[in-house]
Amino acid sequence: MSALHLACFAVMLLPVRLVYAQPLIDTLFVWQGYRQEGRCRVQLYRTPPGTDRSYVVVLQELAENAGPSTIADARYLAERLSRQFGFNPTQAYWVFHWGAFSFRGARASAKELFLRATFSRSSSGRLSAPRWQVITRADVERLTDRQFH
Repeated sequence: MSALHLACFAVMLLPVRLVYAQPLIDTLFVWQGYRQEGRCRVQLYRTPPGTDRSYVVVLQELAENAGPSTIADARYLAERLSRQFGFNPTQAYWVFHWGAFSFRGARASAKELFLRATFSRSSSGRLSAPRWQVITRADVERLTDRQFH
């Protein structure tokens, strides 16, 4: 058997889970703020079985964003993104992420911050203000079934 055949056979033996090692969505999202256009990186993941929400949405604050911050427009972004991608915003964990990519000239070793938000709906159907919690990278990795890195 050639080396190529062995490599193909080895790949076939890998667990199927590796096929899904990418986010469902990984894109630049642009929205119109009050004065300037905002932009952030958006990644959408399914949560692992047994989690009380169906999705995790990671919004990365980018240094190139001259518009409103992602947390300033959190409720708006949750409504827009959930409509665009076809899910209920109350069924997702919303993770707002800052790192070296968030600041011009930052060192790659800069610390990072993760804020998790959850939303609910009022009796009138309006999306609530977010409930915030500081979480760790390990928490995000757990919520994304180790797909986030």
